[in-house]
Amino acid sequence: MSTEVSLVVFEGGLVSSELETQMQMVRQGIVLDLITKAQQAGCFGQIVVVTSYPQLYAELVQLRVEAVLDQKGGSKPFHFGQQLLDIVQRYQLEKVLYMGGAAAPLISSCELQYLSEILEQNEGILLANNYYSADIVGFTPGQALNRITLPPIDNTLALALSNEAGLRWVPIQRSLGLNFDVDTPTDILIMSVHPDLGPYTKEAVGKLSWDRARFESIKDLLGNPTGELIIFGRVGSSLFQYLDGHTRCRLRLFSEERGMKALGRDERGEVRSLMGRLVEELGYEEFFAFLSQLAQGAVLDTRVLFEHFHWKLSPTERFASDLGELSLITHPQLLEFTKGALQAPIPILLGGHSLVAGGLWALIDAGRA
Repeated sequence: MSTEVSLVVFEGGLVSSELETQMQMVRQGIVLDLITKAQQAGCFGQIVVVTSYPQLYAELVQLRVEAVLDQKGGSKPFHFGQQLLDIVQRYQLEKVLYMGGAAAPLISSCELQYLSEILEQNEGILLANNYYSADIVGFTPGQALNRITLPPIDNTLALALSNEAGLRWVPIQRSLGLNFDVDTPTDILIMSVHPDLGPYTKEAVGKLSWDRARFESIKDLLGNPTGELIIFGRVGSSLFQYLDGHTRCRLRLFSEERGMKALGRDERGEVRSLMGRLVEELGYEEFFAFLSQLAQGAVLDTRVLFEHFHWKLSPTERFASDLGELSLITHPQLLEFTKGALQAPIPILLGGHSLVAGGLWALIDAGRA
């Protein structure tokens, strides 16, 4: 039986605005840096990248990587699990390390080698950076995909491989490189203040003119022994332990709706938030004013709130809210919500799950560095 480990990376999606184009270019830089690190690690028998972006495809070819250009357009909807199975079968992959394109912008070659070695030395196992919502998943054998209901998104792959294929889950070390990913402009801004950016990513980030002031303020607050910070959203216990041990400010933590996407609660309209109810009772302006009475800064996983409100938002509008780009928001309630956050007496960061996971970790690490 082959012990060769293969790296499979997926990066693609529809791009329908200038803001999304800017994000896509940064994500492209992350993928190119990831491939460079993987080649330096020297531990992968094959590296396969599936992308829907012609420019990224051309760059990968220059790096001598096996690249697959997926441009089905609207003829056939993208299905993650089916595409991954197709790749595993096409290249006859036995031991697979799957990564989303922007899953680990700060990962090191040593961490890639570490994951590869676990897969190389074991059979019938599963690795995941987040068991309930993973974007880095290692598994062997590759044909275990035939024993599961193929998931439409990567978040639930680890759960399916464990529950349906019976693979043994092997916990992996918790590190910033394995737990910080880029989903939103907020994540890019956090990443931009970290010293360990790869050269391709650094070049792409350098072309952006986004305001970093709020991020610098929160980074400083994390090291202020007289300060207090509110953290809201899908916060795991392991992150809180890290924050408690590595920050100097006091923390007010409100954790809700962990596994919201992996469990399909958002799709079924089942998301309920205590913080969301408070927003509804107070109104947007009063809510943010109230937060300023409790702390000197706040970090909010707004996707939980948006699902609680049953707002149907485009990616561009969610990203515009994160950045405070009011001119790009057409949803009237989102516009008022974002105005309230920007006009609050304290710095408030808006973003998704990664903000209250690896994002805070990255800010702390950047401050210490």
